[in-house]
Amino acid sequence: MNSTPNILPATPAAKDDHIFWNQSVKLASMLYHWKLVDSYESILRLVHIHQRYLQQEHFKLDNTFLPQLEEQLPKVEGPRIWACFHIGPYAIMARALIRRGYGIAILLKDDVFEEQYPMYMQQFKRSFGREPNASELQFVRSSGSRSLIQLKQLLKKGYHVICYVDGEEGGNGERGWTQIHVHNKPLDVRMGMAILSQLSGVPICPVVLTTEGEKLTVRSRGDLFVNNREQYSAAMQYCYQMLEELSAEEILQWECIPRLIDKIVPDMQHTAEKPVWLPVYAKEKNMLLDIVSGKYAEVSTSQFNKMETLRREFLKQI
Repeated sequence: MNSTPNILPATPAAKDDHIFWNQSVKLASMLYHWKLVDSYESILRLVHIHQRYLQQEHFKLDNTFLPQLEEQLPKVEGPRIWACFHIGPYAIMARALIRRGYGIAILLKDDVFEEQYPMYMQQFKRSFGREPNASELQFVRSSGSRSLIQLKQLLKKGYHVICYVDGEEGGNGERGWTQIHVHNKPLDVRMGMAILSQLSGVPICPVVLTTEGEKLTVRSRGDLFVNNREQYSAAMQYCYQMLEELSAEEILQWECIPRLIDKIVPDMQHTAEKPVWLPVYAKEKNMLLDIVSGKYAEVSTSQFNKMETLRREFLKQI
């Protein structure tokens, strides 16, 4: 077995199910790192659940989750900075707030804007039967040098701002980052949301949405005002602290996890724990990933096929 650098050494096979499988294996490594799984059985069970979650329909009709969100979402007076995560049906937050009569501003990275702007328009039209007007929905590109000023002005006008805590919005460079902890493991995050709260005097309201079948669970924390620069890091920790309330079955709905594991792999390598190998798909290579250390290894076709057979047999029993 030949160890390789800690990145997938070749482009995954083109099949969607292979790409999904690789994402699930990375997820399993992160859950192990957080001590939410501890054995082959628990790992494969969560991988199986994640596989089913990835293959479900992304857009749910409003009569499924939206009424539940409207009922559970905190009622507030005045604008808020809604600190959201890319977890569960997060996209319905905008619709729920608009249905309450609020004007909404959404902060998006440029590449995400290009991809998701048409989706937001389509979903709005499906929900309301028309396109939104400027008093209902605004988009702010995070790469712009005036993005914080734009958001501050919109908050002053009474708009609510939706920010994705895990979206890494902002320019390149070291400024604007801080380190928080999730399940006692360090994670570098953007703190633009905390800066915006201080500049605008508007509180942050963290929200996490998760699903189980047709049931929606909404978790939120009370308003947090950021009064000075010294509170930036604590404010971001306040938002991320909610993630520790989620079960493994819920946190696997966080679509950013496969990206997060690539960032923390160097911290995982130095371990004496017994490896837990799972097959991953790479073009023209037979690869395994050690869930424990995050290391990849190339193996013979016979070894890979043996692991693949064991994986399929176990999944049949779930």
